[in-house]
Amino acid sequence: MHARRSPSAPATVRSGHRPTRTVGSPRRGAAVLLVGVLALVAAACSSTSSSSTTTSAPSTTTTAATTASGLPPIRHVFIIVLENQGYANTFGNPANDPYLAGTLPKQGALLTQYYGIGHHSNDNYIALLSGQAPNPDNQSDCPAFVNFPLTASIGAGGQISDSGCVFPLTVTTVANQLTRAGLTWKGYMQDMGNIPSRESAVCGHPAVGALDNTELAVSGDGYASRHDPFVYFHSIIDNTSLCDSNVVPLGTTSGALPAGAPAGTTGLATDLKSVATTPNYSFITPNLCNDGHDAPCINQAGSPSPYVNIDAFLQTWVPLITGSPAFKENGLLEITFDEADTGDASTCCNSIPGPAAPDPGITGPGGGRIGSVLISPYIKPGTVSDVPYNHYSTLATVEDIFGLAKLGQAQSVSATFGKDVFTAAG
Repeated sequence: MHARRSPSAPATVRSGHRPTRTVGSPRRGAAVLLVGVLALVAAACSSTSSSSTTTSAPSTTTTAATTASGLPPIRHVFIIVLENQGYANTFGNPANDPYLAGTLPKQGALLTQYYGIGHHSNDNYIALLSGQAPNPDNQSDCPAFVNFPLTASIGAGGQISDSGCVFPLTVTTVANQLTRAGLTWKGYMQDMGNIPSRESAVCGHPAVGALDNTELAVSGDGYASRHDPFVYFHSIIDNTSLCDSNVVPLGTTSGALPAGAPAGTTGLATDLKSVATTPNYSFITPNLCNDGHDAPCINQAGSPSPYVNIDAFLQTWVPLITGSPAFKENGLLEITFDEADTGDASTCCNSIPGPAAPDPGITGPGGGRIGSVLISPYIKPGTVSDVPYNHYSTLATVEDIFGLAKLGQAQSVSATFGKDVFTAAG
């Protein structure tokens, strides 16, 4: 979401599933809650238009969709999600972000036809984790942390009816699947817990039914709950030990964590030190400055542009990931965006509106063309793929990698990453 509004109180707080405990307390009292108005611009762009960029040799360009069969033996997946930039301004203009758009595609595969599934932010994060389509509440980024109504049910394609923010226990995620399969996962959230009165240092989220006081960055803390998909599922937050152990601060490159982090909590830098401590699935969310959302940034000094901020974050963390024992052994790193700018509502890949939102992109069917870059020992440097993909494709590929059943729209997506992407023997 580009123009962030202050959270507004819901007319009615829905009742329903309640977690065993709630974390964090929203601001009350003197703060004036403004009801923001988001100006939606332009009509939707056409879906899946063909385009390609040139990378340095060797380069492999493919256009034919492939199946999930024959995937390489990947056992560690890392996903970094950035904010609100369309393909033309990032991968299509390397002068803006030379590390993301120039250096990284030369190390792996550039997906030129990769799309978000909706607008604004939260619905895209939810799609990546669960395959659930957008609904009006998460299309507006859930200014109130409300449950779905008790009458909501699971229908065709595993999609939940009605609208809400915190999904009931009946809706599962790839994280739950991994736990049941005896595999490991973590969500690494930059700045979570920096200000303990704002959100907890582990499993940080508003109280169910309350306003979200993390909608805007504050000095020293740019964590945003809406960019942390794990805390929007009762199947995760109702299990206190599971959520506290797995939804943690990113920490610093030296491993330091916020003071409020419980003993035994470890961040990404510490976990990357060995294969045994590296999760099978790592979901990494930068703060509201480093993900490109804010510029200039109130939560940290020296933030000249969203592209510079993105490159600085990636230059810090990508080498740590790609240099780790787990990545070198059998890793896959994906770097993508949640959505394009709000003027682009194009889509691809058999993306279907859910029961509650006929236009996932608000002004059209999708979240726009964003592009994605993947790096792995199983990807030939300089690979380019023009096969259309979206966030459901990422989820479906992760589930194929780990032998999991397909959730939600991961069941019907038109293509998963295949031989067009995995072009090296490893």
